[in-house]
Amino acid sequence: MVAPLDAEYSVIGSLLLEPQIAGELFAATSEQDFTREELRNVYLAARQIFNAGKPLDAVTLRAAVGKEYEPLFFDCMEVTLTGRRWKAYVAAMQEQTRVTRLHELADRLAQIQTSEEGRELIAQASAAAGERSGVQIVTMQDALVNFVEEQSTKRKFISYGFSRLDGRLYSDYGDFVVLAGRPSAGKTAMALQMAVHMGRHDKVGFYSLETSPAKLTNRIIANRAIVDFGRINRREMTQEEWERVVRLKGEIMESDVELIPASGWSVQDILSTALQRRHKIIFIDYLQQLTCRGKDRFEQVTRISLDLHAMAQTHGILVVALSQLNRASTARPDAAPTLTDLRESGQIEQDADAVLALYINEEENAPPNERCLQVLKNKEGRLGKVRLDFDGNLQQFAEYMDGQREVILQTARMEKKHEAKKSNPKAAV
Repeated sequence: MVAPLDAEYSVIGSLLLEPQIAGELFAATSEQDFTREELRNVYLAARQIFNAGKPLDAVTLRAAVGKEYEPLFFDCMEVTLTGRRWKAYVAAMQEQTRVTRLHELADRLAQIQTSEEGRELIAQASAAAGERSGVQIVTMQDALVNFVEEQSTKRKFISYGFSRLDGRLYSDYGDFVVLAGRPSAGKTAMALQMAVHMGRHDKVGFYSLETSPAKLTNRIIANRAIVDFGRINRREMTQEEWERVVRLKGEIMESDVELIPASGWSVQDILSTALQRRHKIIFIDYLQQLTCRGKDRFEQVTRISLDLHAMAQTHGILVVALSQLNRASTARPDAAPTLTDLRESGQIEQDADAVLALYINEEENAPPNERCLQVLKNKEGRLGKVRLDFDGNLQQFAEYMDGQREVILQTARMEKKHEAKKSNPKAAV
């Protein structure tokens, strides 16, 4: 239990001891939560530094508020046991603030002269007792006004870089999207291609729980500079390929994507970093590798899914989480995956705004290297299938141009017929 009198000091102390929590802490608090003016001033200065994108620490904060605040900094850090308990400190602070306001209202209520004054103070007391940081209440009148304003402007959705997919998904910040796939289907390659495309317009964090940034970079270079992935891995790039990388360096670097190794991380770890780095879109490769408490894998993955959904909605971040499909889906390779194939928890299916399943098209007459991207769930748009060509040498997915797939299939049929004639000339007579 955190002592209410120490809570405000401990909130500021947590910021000083663990500055990486700043984004999440600011999202959960406001300056009205502080009853002590000097602590409120420090809070406002810290928030201004954070919003400006500058490093937040004791040095920058002291420069912002003045040297005379140094003793206060020491008091805050001394009373703070650990910055990791900041949520408990915030809860205690906000509770104490509500109690303080109720005491003030009670004093004023004892001095009223009319019942009208009493009713007004009672209403304020009721609001103070029930208020919650970040709560939003929208009346139908407000809702209608917002509707009219929104309809007067053209809405832009987040593009994934594939026009046929963009025509089905209407993704926005705050959505939770799952990209599931069978082994070797190319989930990571597709996620990287999407991330680099989105990075042209937004700051993207790519959190990998099993692949190093160097290996991810190899895939991105192969994809963007049209360089053979095998030669990159063997470090045998040709002079022409090096020249292409140099020529396209600016185009590659203009995508605002950050690669973060996240092995052993939890959803909370990712959230703290995403807020600190101001990521508007995050990719997680992959969901089942995140750590979480729970008595078994079902409970753990269920909690992970719930936390990712809450993170997306609460903080307005588009979360794209890669997921494995269970073994049952590989036992029937000719059939498209279903929502029940999501591995280890049905909660993923329930929480996701959209679920995409990537798999190799094993149909007899399918073009070589064809991948199907099946939209299995879509709260805002249409379900359906998008067919893509995957070039493993370049780690690159491409949409078929109009009529291209039919030409490929027709060419394959003609080649097959020609080979049959060569192997059995008499049959052709």
